[in-house]
Amino acid sequence: MASKIPIRRGRTAGAENENIATVRSSQAAARAKAPGRAGVLAGSSKAATGSAAVAVASIKAEREKEALASAKRKREALRELTDLRNCRPKGKDKEHRKILGIPKKSTAVAREPLRALPVAAECRPPVFVPPPAARRLSSRPSLIPVLQREKEDEEGPASKRQRTSSAGPDEAEVEVALDAYDSEPEADPDGDLWEDLDAVDADDPLMVSEYVCDIQLYLREVELATMPPPDYMERQPKLSWELRALLNEWLLQVHTRYRLLPETLFLCSNLTDRFLATRAIPPSKLQLVGTTCLFIASKFEETVAPAVANFSEITEGAVTAPDILTAEQHILASLDWDLRCPGPLGFLRRISKVDGYETQTRAVAKYLLEFVLLEHRLLRAPPSLHAAAAMWLARLALGEDSWTPTLAHYAGYAESALIPVANLMLRFVLAPMRFESFYKKYAGRRNLKVSVYMRQWALARWAEGARPDLAEELRDVKNEIRAQKRLREIRKARAVPAAVALVDLDSDEEGGIEQ
Repeated sequence: MASKIPIRRGRTAGAENENIATVRSSQAAARAKAPGRAGVLAGSSKAATGSAAVAVASIKAEREKEALASAKRKREALRELTDLRNCRPKGKDKEHRKILGIPKKSTAVAREPLRALPVAAECRPPVFVPPPAARRLSSRPSLIPVLQREKEDEEGPASKRQRTSSAGPDEAEVEVALDAYDSEPEADPDGDLWEDLDAVDADDPLMVSEYVCDIQLYLREVELATMPPPDYMERQPKLSWELRALLNEWLLQVHTRYRLLPETLFLCSNLTDRFLATRAIPPSKLQLVGTTCLFIASKFEETVAPAVANFSEITEGAVTAPDILTAEQHILASLDWDLRCPGPLGFLRRISKVDGYETQTRAVAKYLLEFVLLEHRLLRAPPSLHAAAAMWLARLALGEDSWTPTLAHYAGYAESALIPVANLMLRFVLAPMRFESFYKKYAGRRNLKVSVYMRQWALARWAEGARPDLAEELRDVKNEIRAQKRLREIRKARAVPAAVALVDLDSDEEGGIEQ
């Protein structure tokens, strides 16, 4: 079937040049174009014998007729292209439009078959559609009858008010619970209400449960014998407590640098205080004494202790290796070679057994224990009291207000005996920050950021630099904790019936499905 798609051609010549029109028509026929178009041109050349004007008019009329017919006829292959016309600009750009179906004059070139184009991608710019917000979907369809839902919708605000009032706090119930707490007696460490946790370890030889009581009694005796005098700085004419704190802060950095055990740090501090209590030294020798005591403690506690050259290197040449070895002999002779020091960590582990070895509580307690290195007033208390007070204050900060008879028995102290030491620790937390390296040590993820937590907890209740007295303010702090705990219990208790009713509803519905 011959194609009737017209081809765009140049304008025909005028009446005075009819021979040129005849030549062009003959050339088009010789090029083997579409036979349909050749037949039209042949008929036009025969009609041109009469008059040139009539020939030109007939050719023009035939071309217009075929163009209109082809414009109305749409082929399936050009469907996407015709739709593309609707997406082109309008207005001033309308003049630059091209009529589809009438191509430009060009030589015959072999082309690939036309393909359907992604019109939507070319017409419209890409639009970013944000992902839908996450919603909590139910795992099953609602089981509430339609009539009941309609009734709830009609009630509307009344039902909402009812749910809000039921979930609110019951102040009267909380007050009754707080009064009951206030009437509880203090736990006695020597009483009979404690629980024997060592009996569980009777079959474990590593726990030596049959000797644990004797070990604890021995450690209590040794800690009293190895405590430094709390006022020894009065016998140091050129030293001060501030220099001691600066020395211990630097030793803490060295201890962290070499990743030594916590027991090494507490033994080093104990040896330094005990030596300074027996010998008066100038400030220029204070770093030598601290470095040597850390060297001795590392050899006593560590499995693989750093070499003496490492301690000399860490001082950047201020202390040499021969100086450390000489000072080591002098310090050991002054202490009568007595390196016993039951640090607070041993007692803390004993108390943590009652607490279930809770990780956060132990981390906060370890942070509070190292205040002994920087706060000289804590030297008046033995390490066992430091451990008990640190555990008590850590539990208080984490929302545990009770000091049970079992805790009092394993710690060896009643709650009233812990308050003076806990007061000093709390005031140190509230004091303006002076030892930044010590704060940063416990502000990292490795230590659970306990220094940040403790400071935020304290500043939320007292001003910075305040000197709170827990003996007077403890009741308010505990009431706050107990009120929060009681509210959680009330809400949990009221949520249980609703959950049970929902389970019953599910079971009834499942029974109906089975039937």
